[in-house]
Amino acid sequence: MTNSRPRGRRPGRADTRSEILTAALALFSEVGYEKVSLRAIARAADVDPALIHHYFDSKPELFAEAVLALPVGDPADVVAQILDGPVSGVGVRAVEMLLATWELPTARERFTAMLRAAVGEPGAQRPLSEFLANEIYTKVAESLGHANAKQRGQLAVTLILGFALGRDVLQLSTLAKLPKAQLTAALGRTMQVYLADQW
Repeated sequence: MTNSRPRGRRPGRADTRSEILTAALALFSEVGYEKVSLRAIARAADVDPALIHHYFDSKPELFAEAVLALPVGDPADVVAQILDGPVSGVGVRAVEMLLATWELPTARERFTAMLRAAVGEPGAQRPLSEFLANEIYTKVAESLGHANAKQRGQLAVTLILGFALGRDVLQLSTLAKLPKAQLTAALGRTMQVYLADQW
């Protein structure tokens, strides 16, 4: 009598793809882009490594889908919300929008994964920075009539990514403990200069 039990890792299941994405997001967030292998993701998801290649052509493709699917909605709606109110409050509203996004499920993990990737893999930094600069902050500055909107948008990105790097990657304890109202006011002042004030 032969033993008919399958050997090795479990075969593909109905939710295998989502399990791979979940495992990839967790690993990218924890150790960054460069140090994560497809084999390590397969181990974390408890699937055969061949299944990774069944669903994804490459590590960059898996990274893009697992990490870059930011829960921010339509960028045009984000821009409209930042502009909805007095010009003097643009900086604070821009920061509030980002902090609200950070609080959505898995959002902080995604941002952290992208920041770690940006440090360890030069090409991986572009999707996040380009999205924020081109689709949100530059368009806010353009809507306010600034000819140097592109420079303003990129400066805004440095503020946000610098804050995120300090709090969530370098884990600076004071930033982590700062009340949301104080954080918004402090970052909002600089964001106001970058996006709205004349210079």
